Amino acid sequence: MSRQELEPAYGYLRVLNLPDGEVEVLEKQLHEYANTHNLRLLEIRKDQYRLLRLGELGTWLFEKQVQHLIIPSAGHVTTHPIARMLFYEAVCLDARAEVHEACEEVL
Repeated sequence: MSRQELEPAYGYLRVLNLPDGEVEVLEKQLHEYANTHNLRLLEIRKDQYRLLRLGELGTWLFEKQVQHLIIPSAGHVTTHPIARMLFYEAVCLDARAEVHEACEEVL
């Protein structure tokens, strides 16, 4: 029986004003998601900015040749609907990566 090759994935967290304990929990969720979905989490990008820096994110995605980006949830990235749409556009359309949400959003 051959072992299935794990596809590389990267994580993305916005950590502005989050306590270290919460960041660790989010990192663990990304790793668990990767493990259960045959992905190998190589690196987690942690942004500490109030505003989304989509240009920098796009550059990072291209440099790393990211095909799979794991986030805790869309609500973790931003609660603003237009900013969320721009995030998905930058990741999915511009960088051609697939976004994976590790946690279901609780509304």
